[in-house]
Amino acid sequence: MNSLNNLSCILLLGGKGTRYSKLNEPPKQLIKIYKRTLIENILILMKKNGISNFILPLGYKKKYFYDFFFKKKRIGKYKLNLIISNNDNLKKNSINLSIFDAGKNVSKLTRIKKSLRYINTDIFFVTYGDGISDINLSNIYKLHIKTKKLILSSTRIKSQYGHLDINKNKLVKNFFEKPILSMPINIGYYLFTKNIFNKYYSKNYELETSFLNRIIKEKKLLSYFHKGYFFNIDKKIDLLKIRKENKKFIKIF
Repeated sequence: MNSLNNLSCILLLGGKGTRYSKLNEPPKQLIKIYKRTLIENILILMKKNGISNFILPLGYKKKYFYDFFFKKKRIGKYKLNLIISNNDNLKKNSINLSIFDAGKNVSKLTRIKKSLRYINTDIFFVTYGDGISDINLSNIYKLHIKTKKLILSSTRIKSQYGHLDINKNKLVKNFFEKPILSMPINIGYYLFTKNIFNKYYSKNYELETSFLNRIIKEKKLLSYFHKGYFFNIDKKIDLLKIRKENKKFIKIF
């Protein structure tokens, strides 16, 4: 059985990110939230969960990431060990970061496929790199070991809109200000296995649509419900929101 300590996580950072910034501007993962950048916060949280090995299949804005990480010696209290070639070795007490150019206009699913050559275990994690959460990856791992299923993480959030209850005559019966949504959302922490991933992978598939729907059809996907903190940074206004959550954010570090 694999231990959590030798598992890897793929961070999907190769997109254009145009909802946050222009192509000639730094990506949102390199914007500071309090003392550290978003990507540093994510790496530290994952390291606290027991994950030490990370793969970054870059695409658009790759230069910003290369420039940033080549200048870094540490991420928080952890030493940074960049893996650039096959001759570089993983280090036990460090954050091991494998960086490579996966190409532009490449789907998330194909970025994952290209990343598998850097992973020596069957089990691996995937996340998007724009969400902050105190999720317990050990619980996700245990759920997989128990069920042998792939895992998708979820939680419930408030709607950003007020909801109307309208009758057939278009009369408003009730108004609900930003209610908790009844259906859980995908918060972007996955546990996959190489065996199942490779079996159902197709270069024509997209991660969140074709691929997930295929493994759902095959009854190979479970949801892990996260009850703790989660915040996603999609647009610049989200930075203002997360800074207002100072106490909640600081508490998880």
